[in-house]
Amino acid sequence: MSLSFDQRRKNVPRPSATVRNVRANSPRLRRLLLAVSGLVALAAAACSGGGEGDESIRISSVDAASSTALATTTPTPTPTPTPLPVPAKPENAFAGGRLVEAYLAEGEPDIEGCLPEVVTEWGMAPEVDGVRCASLDLDGDRKDEFVFLISYGAGADDTSPYEADLWFFEDEDAGYRFFNSARALANGITSALRIRSVEDLTSDGLPDVVLTWDECGASTCLTHVTIASNHNGTLEDLAPEDASLESVEEFTMEGGAISLRGGKVSSAGAGPQRELTKTVTWAGSHFRTETVEGAPTHLIHLVNDADRLFAAGQYEDARLAYLAVVNDTALADWKAEIGEAPGRSELQAYSTFRAGLSAYRQGDLLDAGQLLERTATSYAPTMHGRAALEYLVSLSGGSPPELACTAAERYLDTVAEQYNAFWNYGTENPQRTVTTLCR
Repeated sequence: MSLSFDQRRKNVPRPSATVRNVRANSPRLRRLLLAVSGLVALAAAACSGGGEGDESIRISSVDAASSTALATTTPTPTPTPTPLPVPAKPENAFAGGRLVEAYLAEGEPDIEGCLPEVVTEWGMAPEVDGVRCASLDLDGDRKDEFVFLISYGAGADDTSPYEADLWFFEDEDAGYRFFNSARALANGITSALRIRSVEDLTSDGLPDVVLTWDECGASTCLTHVTIASNHNGTLEDLAPEDASLESVEEFTMEGGAISLRGGKVSSAGAGPQRELTKTVTWAGSHFRTETVEGAPTHLIHLVNDADRLFAAGQYEDARLAYLAVVNDTALADWKAEIGEAPGRSELQAYSTFRAGLSAYRQGDLLDAGQLLERTATSYAPTMHGRAALEYLVSLSGGSPPELACTAAERYLDTVAEQYNAFWNYGTENPQRTVTTLCR
């Protein structure tokens, strides 16, 4: 504490004062000397203290230390700051990051316990699926940042799209500054947010925070993956855009790979579906997603597989896949399951026609002709059997395959409503049309 002292100036002659010369034998000088003598006598009496028998003049001396002690006052102790209380829940809890920041820096937070006092005061879920908080060095500065889950689920087993977010705070030396959130990283309302893992997935020595959150419609929830990482020097979401899956039934992490299993939409109009597994892995500079379909359960699934091969120009594999449809007797017929006319014969006629087209594009004209003729004869009552007949008649008249396809489409145009209705296998399966048969 610095002290202020009152400094007094001594009386000194003014620089402008004039001193006059006076002769020693002048009456004026004699009067002046007498006056001075009187003053000296008075001064001596004053110094003696005026006591009887005290013949000496006493001079009291004050040393520097005593002078300083007299002038110095005792410093006032600095009062201990009162810790901030647990902040009250704001009207919008998800706008309360700054309140928690101030409490972390100036209150008495139970960080190791994941702020149970805030959880209680704000009426959050008493338990969550996974961890509620973590202290970890996200940026490699050897100081732990703090992440805290804001969750309003009913408990750890709650599967509803409850409101949630994850807040990121700087380290203690930085005053626990609130600097990011899962909602900002994902650019979405992170319902049913969970911390799935905190581990180094990018091999840079820094922990990555793996989150999942749901985006729900009327009947189905889409689960998204967010990977909060400082790999590129700033905290960002490194998850691929396609790292999401409907109706997730299982989430696993093994060897740095993130896996989601599910994919079946619960909507009544979805049609027959296959289970999907999406796996997200680090590819050296970015994360990538691989999708694997489960085993087919309905005949339409084999048709879908064959069509994908055909569209990719893999005609040999496509021909074999179409013939697998023709020869199958075990997979379910969805049309029959929902009470419509059985669809197996129509699917097999379509697949035989497309197997012929695959052979033709491979240059195997003999096999192509045999397969098209088989479609026209073995499946004559079907729409695809009739289309194959028109195709063959046009080819036999010397038309190129493009015009032969036009002939088949002219027939299908006459039954377009029935044809489109047949190919309605629900929203989760491709919708074929008149123009997709042979183009």
